[in-house]
Amino acid sequence: MIELTPELASGAVKAALTSLYDKKTETQQKQLTKAIESGDEVKAAELRSALAETKEKYSVATWISDAANRMAKQLNFGTHISKGVHPDAKGDNVSFKTSHNRANTIIGTHSIDSSYIDANGNAAALPLANFFDFKVNEDTKIRDLILSDNADFIASLAGDQKLANEYQQIFKQALQNIITNPVTHERNKQTLWATNAYEGQALQQLDYINIIPLYPSVLTHEVYQRINHLKFSDENKAARDNRFKKTAEQKPYVTLNDLATLQLGGTKPQNVSLLMSKQGGRNYLLPSLPPIIKQDRSFKLSKFANSIFSTAMEYNAREAIQSIFKAIKDTRNIVDVRDARKRAIDEVLYQIFAIAEDIRSTMPAGWSMDYELDRAQKLWLDPKRADLEGEEGFKAEREQEDDWHRDIVHSFARWLNTLMQAEFKAIANDFGDAEHLDWEREIEDMKKRYERAGKGVFL
Repeated sequence: MIELTPELASGAVKAALTSLYDKKTETQQKQLTKAIESGDEVKAAELRSALAETKEKYSVATWISDAANRMAKQLNFGTHISKGVHPDAKGDNVSFKTSHNRANTIIGTHSIDSSYIDANGNAAALPLANFFDFKVNEDTKIRDLILSDNADFIASLAGDQKLANEYQQIFKQALQNIITNPVTHERNKQTLWATNAYEGQALQQLDYINIIPLYPSVLTHEVYQRINHLKFSDENKAARDNRFKKTAEQKPYVTLNDLATLQLGGTKPQNVSLLMSKQGGRNYLLPSLPPIIKQDRSFKLSKFANSIFSTAMEYNAREAIQSIFKAIKDTRNIVDVRDARKRAIDEVLYQIFAIAEDIRSTMPAGWSMDYELDRAQKLWLDPKRADLEGEEGFKAEREQEDDWHRDIVHSFARWLNTLMQAEFKAIANDFGDAEHLDWEREIEDMKKRYERAGKGVFL
């Protein structure tokens, strides 16, 4: 039910025509203002005459009569259009109405309750579509008043009430676009759907439903508008610009990747439809690609491995290890190179500690009894075993933290040194005690950082 004051309803036609007139004569009005300011009376008189002539064309009596008798017959309205499939198609447009009782099993036109309607035909008649689309208030458009038979609005269409009713009925029929004899065209596509595919014994016995797909221009226009708002709204632009400003408030922003466009209508999208013209012919395509299946890199601890620092760990942290190799190959003794090396080592340690935490939190208490791990690493990776009955000795060893912590630090340094020697065979002997101590300092430093953050990695 439309709730609108009689004054707004009866004034809608004049307001819409004033808006159309202002848009049509915007350039001339600016020229008139400039001519008056410069004192060019001849130019001003010419412009006033031209504007007065146009003003008469946009008077209620003249414009509404032309709209009903000419424009309404030259436009085809609908939510799904034939020309979206091919610009030369001359098939029917269809107006789809959402059924609120329909179960939305899949996403489609029925999933939205859009305020848009599309139109095509003679481009010179498209102002009628803009007239129908004029907003009377935030919730109501002129076409809503036409379709709801609003008496105040109808009365404003003409001084003669009978003529006003005739105009309203013409407009209403154009908007409803009730199709009694559907028409398709050779440029439209067709899909033949067999209804008795498992019954017929021969091709001649098959029955078909002929499906004619139309372009869902209202749905695609909704998508176009919403994506534009997400990408280009003032709020999103400000949030994106502020991400590098330390003094600005940081807010989340939207980025849409892999967005493509399909161009319809070429250089004249108005030949396809009104909404297509408003989009400049651009239709957004969201990515619809098969998933990329990545190899599972989850760490697998072998029952027969005597250390977590193994080939499996090397594979799991291979990107970070390659970064260490790259930093070592760069012989320049500058801050950037040293920082790059430290970041790579830190990344290796982050991954090692993350794997260790996953093992400690997910494996059942006492799991290490069946594994060949070094004693220090069992103390590290199986903390819940200390709470089991009969494991008092294990618990006592865990409490002697300095001893087994030192063993793990040594194991890490020895593992990393071995990787360096294998990668740089020509200078393998250069990776000696100094580098070994350097790796130990790195893990000690990382351990302290975790402890300061309340995340002890050896607890």
